[in-house]
Amino acid sequence: MDFILMTEGDTPVGLTHEHRYRELVDEVLLAEKVGFDAFGSSEQHVAIGTATVSSPEVLYPYLMALTDRIRFIHLVTLLPTRMNHALRVAERTATEDILSNGRVELGTGRGNTTLALRAFEVDPTENKSQWREGVELIRRAFLDDPFSFVGEHYKVPPRSLVPKPLQMPYPPISAAAGSPSSVETAAAMGIGAIMGGLYLGFDLVENMLKLYDETLAATDHAYPITPRKMVTISGGMHCAETTALARKQAQPLFDMAKLSTGAYERLSTLSKDYAYMGAVKDVDFDNEEYMFEESQGFVVGDPDHCIEHVQRYADMGVDALVLRVDSLPHEQLLRSIELFGKYVIPRFKHPRNVVRPADDVLADIRAARPAHEAALRAFAATPGSTQNHANLSEAVR
Repeated sequence: MDFILMTEGDTPVGLTHEHRYRELVDEVLLAEKVGFDAFGSSEQHVAIGTATVSSPEVLYPYLMALTDRIRFIHLVTLLPTRMNHALRVAERTATEDILSNGRVELGTGRGNTTLALRAFEVDPTENKSQWREGVELIRRAFLDDPFSFVGEHYKVPPRSLVPKPLQMPYPPISAAAGSPSSVETAAAMGIGAIMGGLYLGFDLVENMLKLYDETLAATDHAYPITPRKMVTISGGMHCAETTALARKQAQPLFDMAKLSTGAYERLSTLSKDYAYMGAVKDVDFDNEEYMFEESQGFVVGDPDHCIEHVQRYADMGVDALVLRVDSLPHEQLLRSIELFGKYVIPRFKHPRNVVRPADDVLADIRAARPAHEAALRAFAATPGSTQNHANLSEAVR
């Protein structure tokens, strides 16, 4: 399983965006140091009170120059034509791939706030088809030389992409998939799916994962596929020395969750493609126990409790967890990243390297002794065993 740190530069009242961006840089550098696989941010426009990263394509190259190992994934680049022309996205992604030495991934989406959609005059009844054509155009630009495209929203004559990306066949592509229909679409296209975000529980996500696998296996793909099952912890990950402390510090995340989903019900009435978002009205954001433990929106606790949560996703076959670490004081975010990187990630990346309690090791040694002694007795009773032992001893000398 891969672990992706996500932050949207949520800036508290009284702090400047400049200062928050400097903090964000420190958080990404620490994440690389302690073992996170990738960093990502969403593309948010004219957002109020939750997110400030409107130009990830500008932020990422700065961070790429400061890092060596960590990958960068767009979570997500918006593909309504009035927001981003797909050919420009292909050019920018190829440039980032070169500058990062092959460390960039492209998550895509169509937008999930009326603030942004209306600001860019995006028709919510058309942006899903714009997204789909955009992904198709990007893949052709990456793969074919020359490429061309004729569709409802794009009509591009034969051209050659300049520059071209490093990764083969192209940087991994994925899609935000908040509904079973979107998951099915992503799998049928052979791209990754970024699931979760509605706080409706683990069963929904588990069903989405199964649907993705079934659809991917049942589909013939015309393009090289980049399959990946990603799940977003959209409310937030927060790791502290004790679960009680983590829960206490994480209380502000509830306000963020309410604010970020506040327009979902209204958006669900504007287009059938957003109808699934109306289900958020049934979520009790004031039910702390449900939100922390069952909503699938949080991983909050001490390292052991975080490990238990992550294990649920590992058992489901999740390929990557997108962990939102934001909306709390910078010092708490740094400590959370450090604890998660030092004590949680190794349990899933390098379990044999994790130091175990001495008493546990001794108990296993004692439990293994009877089998070892039985093997010794069986060896001694084997004809020729004494001579074999002597020959072995002579060979060693």
